[in-house]
Amino acid sequence: MIDIGQIALRYRTAALIQIIVILLSLFTDQAIWAVDTSLLFVGEDLSVLTIASRRAESPAQAPAVAQVITQKDLEHYGVRTLGEALSMLPGFYISPNEWGSQPYLRGVKNGILFLYDSVPLTSDSTKSIHPLDEELSLDSIERIEIIRGPGSVLWGPDAFAGIVNIVPKRGRDLEGLEFKTREGSPDREISTSMSWGHNAGPWEGFLSVSTDRISPFEDKYGTGSEIDRSRYLEAVMDLSWQDWLRISGRWSNSRRPYVLKDPEMRLRGKGRRESPFRFVHIELKKSIGRSRLRFNGYYNELPYREKEVDLSWKQKSHISYGEVLFDRELWDAKGLFTLGTSYRYNRVSGAVIDQYYYAPDRLIPEYRQYPFMNFRRKDFDTSLWSLFGQIRHHWNHLDAWLGLRLDDHSQYKTTVSHNMGISWYPCLSWRLKLLYGTAYRTPYNKDLIGKKNLDPEKVRNLSVHIVWRPFTSLSLGLTPFWNRIRHHIQEDPAYKALSRPGSEDIYGIELEARWQATSDFQLWTNATFLSQEGDKETYRELDYIDINTGERHYSSWKVPFDTGPRDLLNAGAIWSPLDWLDLSLRLQYANSRKVYYKKDTISWSTRPTWTVDTTITAHDILFRGLDAQVALKNIFDKHHKVPGIYSPIEASPFEVYFGLKWHY
Repeated sequence: MIDIGQIALRYRTAALIQIIVILLSLFTDQAIWAVDTSLLFVGEDLSVLTIASRRAESPAQAPAVAQVITQKDLEHYGVRTLGEALSMLPGFYISPNEWGSQPYLRGVKNGILFLYDSVPLTSDSTKSIHPLDEELSLDSIERIEIIRGPGSVLWGPDAFAGIVNIVPKRGRDLEGLEFKTREGSPDREISTSMSWGHNAGPWEGFLSVSTDRISPFEDKYGTGSEIDRSRYLEAVMDLSWQDWLRISGRWSNSRRPYVLKDPEMRLRGKGRRESPFRFVHIELKKSIGRSRLRFNGYYNELPYREKEVDLSWKQKSHISYGEVLFDRELWDAKGLFTLGTSYRYNRVSGAVIDQYYYAPDRLIPEYRQYPFMNFRRKDFDTSLWSLFGQIRHHWNHLDAWLGLRLDDHSQYKTTVSHNMGISWYPCLSWRLKLLYGTAYRTPYNKDLIGKKNLDPEKVRNLSVHIVWRPFTSLSLGLTPFWNRIRHHIQEDPAYKALSRPGSEDIYGIELEARWQATSDFQLWTNATFLSQEGDKETYRELDYIDINTGERHYSSWKVPFDTGPRDLLNAGAIWSPLDWLDLSLRLQYANSRKVYYKKDTISWSTRPTWTVDTTITAHDILFRGLDAQVALKNIFDKHHKVPGIYSPIEASPFEVYFGLKWHY
């Protein structure tokens, strides 16, 4: 059962910060009422998002727990990657590992649907690829839209714990030429980008090209040899004609070398992961009075490659998607009805459906002679027909909505997902959202091959989002939530084994506070606290094959459900003492967590970590349009370890970045 007293005890640190913010605001001069609220906090709801109801609206009005991170927010805090940006929000934890960061949202690992201009950045071939590191440039984006909670009604499977949509810039957002460069130490990172945008009235265009190269300054993993460079390349384009045609696309290539070690930390080897991603997206729309008809279609490819020690493999997915969406304003524009249908076809080649080896064993020479320590791969294809709709209605101080979706998949059972909720705002200073929704997650390759009518993973979520604004400059938020997960299946990242279906209940509370103290000084903080109960993750995997008899020998093990750290805290400040100077400070805390290696025979606990970042930005130096920035990362906690796939690894050390931006 949940220990309420223990949870309450864990709130003290965050609650103290929230109280301090409130008290400071109460003793501030009454001029606080006239503060310019156009200055944004991280995740402030003064921008717009489109993923909650497929129409532009403010996060406060959206039928979801929603936030937006703007390009200004990213620049203020010297944010380099999408993972770093999301880690500043409540509910999110980004766990670094050898071959790429893994996301947690509200205690659910790998449960986020990542979109780029509404095109999914994931594939049925794997659930471990996420655009959280240098493979996705932030220089070409306008904002990041976030929903915490299920979103399957409008976006289909895999919008499980939440949705993140990266919105690229358009010609109207830039209007000119922009050049950015950044260099960092100790990894000798060099990043450059060039963007062009123009709005000519009937048409507008945007084009951006970026590169990133990381050359490790030292072998912090102790392999005794030099680590190859990481290389990333990305090109983004957007072309629009009037208000009815838009074509966009993204092409990227990434190469990330990494080091793996056995749990006893004695043997070390090298690996490499490549996850290039490319798509083309077309959008057509036509407005007829209070109705609007839209067509969305895209084609994307993910030719994923990986090498560990002396084994390598590749798999490729091709996804074709088409959607027709109709919406209409009802009841004198007090209601909105949305109806859509879509078809998705995915062809996967070279999918790894069985892995007969444990990577650290490949570091032992005598193990390399066994032919069974390899892969079994297969080509397959899937299709998905969907029908979905949502209706909303507005009264004086109340909004209500209801949505349904039917998904008919070629491999797993037909699913019905739904959402419903109300948003009540009795006065300008109070807003309450009560939300309930369900979502499904696409099964793993091993489950899809040769099977029909599978039960996909399912989540039911209940959230209560309360916001109080006692002043125009102060906002306080409280969001208790409950995730009820059934038929949960997790993949062991080291053995690639799938757990038996299990059930989990995750309870949590998210706290937020934002305060614009003066016109040039702002504070924000958020905290997340989790509690979980349910089944352990139970695995069964091939140990070895007797080469004489052909008999297979299996082993099984159990580990606790992995929610990531159960206590998270963020706090930050922005101060603009001069018109041309911005200073920012960010504090992050994550409590300890226990991880298990080598089939639960080795356990290891992290220690609580505190990290501090600071950024200095100077505008219009030397001449107008030239900005300079210095960012210091992880200033104090320079030597701590985090959980890796095969063993604990060193976290990022103290880093210094210097950047220039020139807009012409």
